[in-house]
Amino acid sequence: MEAAKKEKIRVLFTRNLFEGHDIGLRGIVHKCRESGIEVVYYPRFKDFNEVVKVAEEEDVDIVGISSSSGAHVYLAEGLISSLRERGMDIPLIMGGVISDKDILRLKEFGVKGIFGPGSTPDEVVSFIFTLLDKH
Repeated sequence: MEAAKKEKIRVLFTRNLFEGHDIGLRGIVHKCRESGIEVVYYPRFKDFNEVVKVAEEEDVDIVGISSSSGAHVYLAEGLISSLRERGMDIPLIMGGVISDKDILRLKEFGVKGIFGPGSTPDEVVSFIFTLLDKH
């Protein structure tokens, strides 16, 4: 028997405690909600276990992190490792100021989508819907 499919897509969006700006992230949160995606907005986290705990408690389908401070590789590796340690297979997407030289490394580690400067909220929403059709 096939497991019941969730009615709504649920996405957790967050940023590290040391991230200063959230305008882009709030725009994406707004667009996701307009598009029918349920959003859990966790404004800032101190350690990866916080994100994993919220992701588990809220039963999210995707985790999205904003990173504009240059810590994107550290954040991605730490969060994906923490999710894996808990046996959670939740896709991670990232946005912010991410250098081109780090994109391949992030994808190799398991980041499913990367949205840099110039990306639009519509692109993020479209990617989420596409990713979950394949996931």
